[in-house]
Amino acid sequence: MRSYTRPRYDHFYVRALIAFLLGACAAAPPSPKTVADAPPERPRDQTRYFSIWLGGARVGTATEAERWSARGVRLERTEVMRFMRGDSEVEMITLIAIDADPALVPHRVLWTETAGRVSRSAEIHEERGAWHGTLETPLAPHAVPAELVPLLVRRDGHFAGTVFLPARNFASGRGHIDPVAPGRLVAQLALDSGPLAEATIDQASDGMPARVVDGEGVIALRITQQAALEGFPAVDLVAATAVPIGGVHPRHGHHLTLTGDLALPAVPGQVSIASGAGFGVELGAHLPGALPGELVGPDRAAEIRQLVANVRARITPDLGATQLSARDAEAATAGDCTTFALAYAALATRRGIPTRVVTGLRVDGDRLVRHRWAVSWTGRAWNAVDAAFGAAPAGGDLIGLAIHDADDAGLVAGEAALTHVHAAQW
Repeated sequence: MRSYTRPRYDHFYVRALIAFLLGACAAAPPSPKTVADAPPERPRDQTRYFSIWLGGARVGTATEAERWSARGVRLERTEVMRFMRGDSEVEMITLIAIDADPALVPHRVLWTETAGRVSRSAEIHEERGAWHGTLETPLAPHAVPAELVPLLVRRDGHFAGTVFLPARNFASGRGHIDPVAPGRLVAQLALDSGPLAEATIDQASDGMPARVVDGEGVIALRITQQAALEGFPAVDLVAATAVPIGGVHPRHGHHLTLTGDLALPAVPGQVSIASGAGFGVELGAHLPGALPGELVGPDRAAEIRQLVANVRARITPDLGATQLSARDAEAATAGDCTTFALAYAALATRRGIPTRVVTGLRVDGDRLVRHRWAVSWTGRAWNAVDAAFGAAPAGGDLIGLAIHDADDAGLVAGEAALTHVHAAQW
């Protein structure tokens, strides 16, 4: 049994630290009339290097160049991520370039990612405060890119406000960073749906991050240029992000206990009960869940099964396939579980079948691996639908951690829930 998790899905888990946790969160910059004065002396140019580690293995390198002039600063950050996903080796190269004035008010952000194909986005910050560019949904007027945050923190020591992630379709949220000891900071970022990331940051003597530690095993370390050029073996990212299941597998059914900061949704296929030891979860395709019902109508279960069969026939399982946005998945011909889930959700929604996406875990032998599927209203009840495995209804091996819309903001919120499971026990 394999779980197909798209490269963007796992990549974001790592990049959340590169793009956000290295810099934590900053406040919205004040308007040009009230902005803090530029430093009396122009900061010196710098180039910084970071190695990125997950589960004790190196998965990438980030290089950050900070170049100053009378017009302000040009910050360029290149991230090279390399890892295995099953038998497929994935390499992603991302360039994020930010132009800001001497007071660190950003006025342009460029994002380019090469992962089989080239994707680009650009946003311009006008003098009156509005962002505009390639996004369908505009950014908040005073939102700042996460990559600029370390410079703001170096200058001011702390901030709180709206920040956005260029590497994740410019998803934004509220965040803050606070000093907790000399040279140590704690950073948090939250979407409307709850916390997305949290980290402890140790500062170097130049005020920039030297070490970033996430509670889920991702570490960013400041290194030398020579160390940045050294090669490293590609680690299996699916295995590195899996949760081992302790104890003895029961003969019949799946009954698991999860520990962590959890609030499991009442999706079909599972029942959870909070206890002193964590959350007891019973899994089974027959379990109806307790989601709010839609309008009762004709039974569309057969139509749902046909849509699943159509998606299965069109999409080839491929862990190394080029990442797709939610809007591109309907026409995808290769991908992993997220591609299957989004493709099915797009088809079902177009047919008027109420459908949402679920992010969670799949029982895979003696471990839990990250997975995505959907839930659809048949006209009589909600059913779990796992198009990656051709199951409608699905369940018995799926643990839903978050239910959300089939768009980039929803995917970000779902990914946040994955980091909250700390351990599992039969």
